[in-house]
Amino acid sequence: MKIKTLIMCLFMAWTISSCKKSNMNAESFQTLTDSVSAPHDTAYVSSQPRNLNLIYFVPNDLDTLPAYEKRLSELMLWAQTFFKNEMNRNGYGYKTFGLFKDSVISRVKIITIRGTLPKTSYPYTGGAAAVQSEINAYFTAHPTEKTSDHTLVIIPRYSFKTDGTPSGGPFYGLGKWCFALDYEGLDIANLGKTNADGNRFSVWYGGLVHELGHGLNLPHNCQKVSENATLGMALMWAGNGTLGKSPTFLTATDCAILNVNQVFNNDTKTYYGAVTSSITKIYADYSAVKSAIVVSGKFTSNTPINSVVYYNDPNVNSEGTGTNKDYNATTWESKVIGTDSFYVEMPISEFKYKDASPYEMKVKLVAENGTVKETIYNYKWVNALPVLEFGTKTEISKAGWSIAAYSSQQTTAPATSIIDNNTGSGWHSQYSVAPAATYPHYITIDLGSSKTVDGFTIQNGASRPIKNADILYSTDGVTFVSQASYVIAKSSTKQNFTFSSPLTFRYFKIVPQSSWDGQVFAQIAEIGFFNN
Repeated sequence: MKIKTLIMCLFMAWTISSCKKSNMNAESFQTLTDSVSAPHDTAYVSSQPRNLNLIYFVPNDLDTLPAYEKRLSELMLWAQTFFKNEMNRNGYGYKTFGLFKDSVISRVKIITIRGTLPKTSYPYTGGAAAVQSEINAYFTAHPTEKTSDHTLVIIPRYSFKTDGTPSGGPFYGLGKWCFALDYEGLDIANLGKTNADGNRFSVWYGGLVHELGHGLNLPHNCQKVSENATLGMALMWAGNGTLGKSPTFLTATDCAILNVNQVFNNDTKTYYGAVTSSITKIYADYSAVKSAIVVSGKFTSNTPINSVVYYNDPNVNSEGTGTNKDYNATTWESKVIGTDSFYVEMPISEFKYKDASPYEMKVKLVAENGTVKETIYNYKWVNALPVLEFGTKTEISKAGWSIAAYSSQQTTAPATSIIDNNTGSGWHSQYSVAPAATYPHYITIDLGSSKTVDGFTIQNGASRPIKNADILYSTDGVTFVSQASYVIAKSSTKQNFTFSSPLTFRYFKIVPQSSWDGQVFAQIAEIGFFNN
């Protein structure tokens, strides 16, 4: 009896299983086999010692979205391969960010954390800090769960707009953290589709990978003119609208930075430690023969430098500078020459913007421990050609110089500090006694004897930089001739200004007329003169 009953049960089980199988499509069959396959003790492993912390953070008035572990695992594995292929294309081998994964079930390790507050406590603007606080508390309680400095936080959508667009909490990069949104359509099945679902997916998944780039230390930058036709869209520009639909790539500068990223390497050394590095000499000019901007120089560093990267960021239509205004930065990368030198040629045919837009050239030293140090140089374009006034100049000696006059000075930052060959000191207008000195300010330098020079150098103050300044000169210190008015860039690096023709004088007077911050205060670190 027992044998007959057992046979009947096995037959019924086989019959039910056969019926279900015959009515399934491939997708539902895969889902079912995932859930009813042979028992498997999940084992998340990685060949890398440091791995991306992947968090699914759920406010207390929401729940996880359907199949989120399966959907996000597939998407993260796709992204891992995307980075791997781009790193290899740029000559670094198949390096990519580490993830804990179970290859048997094709899942990655996702740490699900239930928030203590409702979604209104984690808004898009300003909500990241509250999320970070709870995740950090989790890591404190579970220290072995945090395996690197890089964390991707994915939060289920809060709602849908009337057109079906999801909306929710934080969605941006924040240091080595990045935040993204999950919704039901964030599914690899939508990858490459051009219908409404596919277009929406490309924006949100492309946005996730773009923000992941920020969380992996990548700034914005765009493709060169020639790359637009051959490689498509740079991920860190507008790749969040093209990823999966049309060619999207990582630039050479992206890969140079990722090459020294903590979660891209198999070693156990310390990353992101303090680095003392600086550019000691830089030369920049436009070569008509090469039709290119040529930049070279030397640096000093207490940590080996792997690469030097160059971000040319235009201020198009006065869009401003800085984060979220640098999408259109065109970039180059060069390897270190020897131990302390660099050289790059940047063909102007690769620049999209050649109008009168001012540019910032951000020269970044990429250390082998992943720390990146940036120095900003300002230049402009005139008649579709670059004019590079920055660069190391051989300045004339300041021996015998003195300050002949000044409008005011702070006793702790006297006018003599602008001619002491020390850019760490400087003059500051008087502010400690009310009322503070106001614009226009002035300082007159006595060179001790008559000099013939081709131009002057100036290094703005770090905290109270001047903007507009008039320059006058004199042979007797009594009668001054107006030379020109200048805009001194808001930069703490040395700036060069070449006169239209050599000038001979003994007295040099600078008259700051305004400041970048709109305040009455003024600060100048150093002034000098050069001959070409």
